[in-house]
Amino acid sequence: MFGIDWAALFKIVGIDILLGGDNAILIALACAALAPEVRNRAVMFGTAGAVVMRAILLVFASFLMGMSYVKFFAGAYLLYVGYSLLKEGDDDENVDAPDRLWAAVKTIIIADLAMSTDNVLAVAGSAQSAGAHSNLYAVGGILFSIPIIVLFSQAIMKLMDRFPVIVWFGAGLLGWVGAEMMITDPILTDYITRVHMTMGGYTDLSYKLAGFVAVVFTVAAARHINKRGELAAEAAHPAKAEA
Repeated sequence: MFGIDWAALFKIVGIDILLGGDNAILIALACAALAPEVRNRAVMFGTAGAVVMRAILLVFASFLMGMSYVKFFAGAYLLYVGYSLLKEGDDDENVDAPDRLWAAVKTIIIADLAMSTDNVLAVAGSAQSAGAHSNLYAVGGILFSIPIIVLFSQAIMKLMDRFPVIVWFGAGLLGWVGAEMMITDPILTDYITRVHMTMGGYTDLSYKLAGFVAVVFTVAAARHINKRGELAAEAAHPAKAEA
């Protein structure tokens, strides 16, 4: 047995909660289109799966984050998730409720894993003070923070019901986070170094510009696809459109 290092544990929980705000928004977005009676199940199942995947990621964090393309493809996937959560269509109307539930659970697990690559590094670094038990403390910190993130996501879902425009802001945030992850991947290190040497103090501005472009692209692409779907529906059912 070993004594509990409460300082290390609270630090890990605090970091995970602060960095988990994006994850809570992700959970809310993935479940927003579900019927109210199945939302809680989707949140619980998706969060449970996400915790397991985060624990696995913690074990391999130092190895994975030194590899090229990991953050790049994780960021690209978040861009896709942000776009797909905004894209409307008739496909959902033909999907049974259980299939929608598990589709939301899958989105939560995979997108949370992609989004958590940076978070896990921060948590793992904070857990180093616990020595040989660092991974155990890191997993424990994640478990303690999960209820707070779940409650936060449920509060966001209620706001989305009242103000649907929040969905667009949330999806844009996923685009922003995805872009930041892509441009900080080791594969782009040389390019970023050249940008810094060329632009100097404007490097941070270029990062923010890349994030802004990603947000605009995510939202604009979804709006374009939705508009095309509406026009196609009107062309297929002109009488219904006129009514």
